Amino acid sequence: MDPRFRVELIAATPNPQQCVYAGMHQDYSEGFVAADRAGWPDETRAGEICVKRLLAGERGHYGPLEHAQIVLNVGWFPHSVMQQARTHRVGVSFDVQCLAGDTEITFLHAGGSLRKIKIAELHDLWTNGERATRHRQIRGRQGEAPGTYRRDCRKRLQKMKLRVLNEDTNVFETSHLTDVICSGLQPVYRLTMEDGRTLDCTANHRLLTPDGWQTMGDALSLRVRRDGTVRSFRRTAQVLVNGNVAVGSGAYRDRGWLQQQVECGATPDEMAERAGCSTTTIRDWARRHQIRLVKSDTRFRAGFNPWNHNPSALYRQQQWLQQQLENGLCAKEMAELAGCSVEAIKKWVYHFGLTLNKRPFFQKGMRPWNKGRGGYRLQLSEESREARRAHGRQITRRGSASHFWRGGSSSERMLIGSWTRQIAPQVHQRFDHTCQRCGLRGSEQQLHAHHLVPVYADPSLGCEIENLVTLCQACHAFIHKHHLEADFAAEFRLLKPIQNWPVKPRPRGRKLMAHPLTVVQVEFLGTQMTYDLAVADPWHNFVANGLVVHNSMRYTGDRIRKAANGELELEEVFYLRPLGSYSDRQGKKYSYDADQRAIDLDLCCRAAERYRDLLDAGFAEEHARGILPFDYRQHFVVSFSLRAFLHFLDLRAKLDAQEEIRALCDLMWPHLQAWAPEIAGWYEKSRLHKARLAP
Repeated sequence: MDPRFRVELIAATPNPQQCVYAGMHQDYSEGFVAADRAGWPDETRAGEICVKRLLAGERGHYGPLEHAQIVLNVGWFPHSVMQQARTHRVGVSFDVQCLAGDTEITFLHAGGSLRKIKIAELHDLWTNGERATRHRQIRGRQGEAPGTYRRDCRKRLQKMKLRVLNEDTNVFETSHLTDVICSGLQPVYRLTMEDGRTLDCTANHRLLTPDGWQTMGDALSLRVRRDGTVRSFRRTAQVLVNGNVAVGSGAYRDRGWLQQQVECGATPDEMAERAGCSTTTIRDWARRHQIRLVKSDTRFRAGFNPWNHNPSALYRQQQWLQQQLENGLCAKEMAELAGCSVEAIKKWVYHFGLTLNKRPFFQKGMRPWNKGRGGYRLQLSEESREARRAHGRQITRRGSASHFWRGGSSSERMLIGSWTRQIAPQVHQRFDHTCQRCGLRGSEQQLHAHHLVPVYADPSLGCEIENLVTLCQACHAFIHKHHLEADFAAEFRLLKPIQNWPVKPRPRGRKLMAHPLTVVQVEFLGTQMTYDLAVADPWHNFVANGLVVHNSMRYTGDRIRKAANGELELEEVFYLRPLGSYSDRQGKKYSYDADQRAIDLDLCCRAAERYRDLLDAGFAEEHARGILPFDYRQHFVVSFSLRAFLHFLDLRAKLDAQEEIRALCDLMWPHLQAWAPEIAGWYEKSRLHKARLAP
């Protein structure tokens, strides 16, 4: 047996023989079997009962064996063994990168907004179509019966814009789906990032890291126990996620930059000024990264006097305050004498333990204080007013420093827009409130004034009423969205024909770039249904739950590259039988000697080099893989029900089966013995190596 061959347990139904016993017992019991759980026999006794009443008795009804499940990881076997295993009633997944069904895939609407669809829902739409909102009343074109039905939407899904990463520029772009695949039940792990986002995927799913593409298990140096739970992982592992704005610094999102600013003693205001964002944004990202910011300077901290501090003010003198109160003055009258606010008088009166006089009630003949004063105004001196203006200029960002800066919209263009909105009612009256494209007649709220010659083409015609025409809201949006200004203008007589229509300026947009985040937690979620995506060229990746993951079902040839470069042993990648004498099923005998094996090794070496050269020349991995020998070594995951396991052993553990697949059965056999010992003991005595069809 090849020493590299390996089979390890991933997951298995606990107490499988009790599980089979429960299924068997329900067949002839009228009661609810689970209600009698306390009276079930233990695992060993349950196995003995299953053998005696179900297997040894040859009852012919072996459905209860289907309830127990086992999942095994097979490694370094030749590709032909995997192909043979998948022909039986066995679940096989090989070199598959899979995501859990709740994973959200990011698409982009035409307007730039995001649309996120769970991959399980996407697979349902891709496979079964969308649910129609109404029932079919008559028989369909293909003979479909009337009633509820689902419409094929695969072409529409293929046209949707899928967010992908341009691996050359590190900026996100869009691509399209080519396939959505269900990969079956597989062990799934949940990755939790430092900002709280999560991803549920298999250990062999490839993630983009600062060191390039790596499987999740390799990137995190993941170590698991026999039951699949996490034993350890590398705490400093990072993967790339989306979200950083490529236009501008986006430094406030970087944990290292924020920590560096805090260590330098920068306040949130200073950090916001350096990063070109608001103070609120700095505080938000500091909270996400659990960074404690430096408190901003304040003039009212302990030992610091306010700007209007005056120790010799009248309202601070107890004797003066007491004299005014004895004279019957109220707080407002005292404030006018002292030249301060009413609140200052109240504060110091209470400070000295005095009592304020009540304000006299309004009496007939008294003049109201606000008579003849219209509007709202502040009672400020000219110095105070100028100080407020200076403070406003300091805290309010204007021009290019403003967060609402659009890159330099001219005041002239804004005036043209304001004038157009004011003159629009006259334009609509001129065209009888009728859209000049579709003929819709509507109110002024539904109609827009459209420039025949756009402002970007000739600003001098921006304020000419003869250059305006009435369009409904839908037509106006359609013309500008599809850049049909020139075509629509050709239908009208222009004031000033334009010989060379200028190119319409396009907005800069908000392109995003990938940035790394640290994985803070990994947990085993058990076996779940998983799904794959296939993405069109040239970038085979997509965004799942905000993380950049590799295009699924993409075979990677890193091991073959290393073998071609001499970094790996050739037989670590390709399988060749050991030297010796063999015979086939027809009894034909032959010998496989050292000379023949050397020739085969040379062929494998040349195939690996050719594969490497094709990839370097830009060929797709699927194309280049066609020239490889069939028996390159393969890792795969295989799952059985207990019944399927026995059936597989009957067919492939017999003495005249292919040598390599018999080796697989020999390595799987100890797992069956440890999992269901009583059933395995019966099978070993009565059926193993005898080529009988399993129950």
